[in-house]
Amino acid sequence: MQLTDDFIDIGYMAENFDVINTNNEEITIKKASQNRNIQIFFSFPNFNDFSEEIIAFDEFINNAKVDIFTYVIFNEKIDFPYEFKKIIPIFDVNEEFANMYGTKIVSGSLENRLTKALFLIGKDGAIYHIDMPKNLDTPLNLDRIRVELNKVYQSYTGAGCHG
Repeated sequence: MQLTDDFIDIGYMAENFDVINTNNEEITIKKASQNRNIQIFFSFPNFNDFSEEIIAFDEFINNAKVDIFTYVIFNEKIDFPYEFKKIIPIFDVNEEFANMYGTKIVSGSLENRLTKALFLIGKDGAIYHIDMPKNLDTPLNLDRIRVELNKVYQSYTGAGCHG
C-alpha cells in the first residue's frame, strides 16, 4: 500500500475541504469550527472491515466531557447499518480530503480508497496530532488520542494573550 506524496503535518493549519453529507448535500468542513470546538477528522477505506473500530471510536467520543466535532470520512457514499451517537459521516467524493491530507491510497488492492487516519484539530485550526498506522490492522491508539485531546483542550482558550 502506498499513499499519495502530499501530506499535511502536525503544526500546520488544517485545510477546508468539500464533501457530501448523508443527505447528498455538498458541505464545507472548515479548518476551525464556528464554535471554537476541537475537531477530529478520521478516515477508513470502508465501513464493513473497520466497523468494530469505528463504533468503538463513536463510544469513545460519546463519553468525552466536551463537545468534539468528529467526522468519519469515506471516499464514497455508503449506507450504514449503525446509527452513530456522535460521529458525523461524510464522503470525500471529490478527493479533496484525500489529496490535501495525504490519505489517498495510490497502489494495491485498496487503490483510490482512504487509508486509516486520524487528525486532531485544535480550536484554532492547527493540527495537533496525527495517527496514521502503516498497517491497517493496527488499531488507532485511543490512549494516546485521549492524552492528546487533553493537551489540545488545555492549550488554547480562544481569549488570546490579552484575554
